[in-house]
Amino acid sequence: MSESDLMDALDAWETYWSEAQRAAITVITTAFPALGEQPRYVGCHPLRLEYEEAGLGAGRVCFDEEGRVHVDFDGVPNQVIGRAVDEVRFPSLDGADGPLCEAPPGTYAYENEVTSSEWEFVLGEDGFGRVVISFATVPDTAAVLDALARHSVPAEPAAGGGPGS
Repeated sequence: MSESDLMDALDAWETYWSEAQRAAITVITTAFPALGEQPRYVGCHPLRLEYEEAGLGAGRVCFDEEGRVHVDFDGVPNQVIGRAVDEVRFPSLDGADGPLCEAPPGTYAYENEVTSSEWEFVLGEDGFGRVVISFATVPDTAAVLDALARHSVPAEPAAGGGPGS
């Protein structure tokens, strides 16, 4: 094998990897349309999506160099988190003795030993919680994000500015 062959193989791998990353972004933004691409920050994962939306909180999704997804959403209504997590049906959540939509405020977690992914769902005392996902696969993350988007709380229209006012 020559150095040229190696360079050709590396170029082919880089092309494949770039296509895989673009496909991952397409899957995640299809599952959670509020996300938009952001410029890269120094010291951050190379691919980063962010959102801020009334009734759904704010946060970011990053893709690491190994194709894993990291999510950090805050200010998400507890009812949205509970319904979404119950729909996805994790095998077990540490701390949950039943459906999450019926659980009291607290932190509920799942660790997948097969994929090494970590899932944390915090139901806040004030009715708003947090979703933190680390080292997850694109399909698993898309399932949770899709459920969160579908169970989102519609934003309240501004007083006096909606139809029929």
